[in-house]
Amino acid sequence: MEKNSFRIIRETLVNTPESLQTVDPGTTVEVSCVDFAPWATVKSATTRLNQRAGFTEFEVTSPDNGATIVIKRNKRQAS
Repeated sequence: MEKNSFRIIRETLVNTPESLQTVDPGTTVEVSCVDFAPWATVKSATTRLNQRAGFTEFEVTSPDNGATIVIKRNKRQAS
């Protein structure tokens, strides 16, 4: 995977939606749940962001049952 500008935004707790929005469109990042947020929190945040965007902007998967999260941010398709 290539380097990108993904950052974890942490105030008192991690701001999951803002952190997700730092992923550059068209890129994929892999992050540990210990460093970022629990799987359910990330899944919920991506669902809300996708609903707001009106398309599947974020796809999240976990190859190891929630210990690591793979976040893919899709580019908006031209209409």
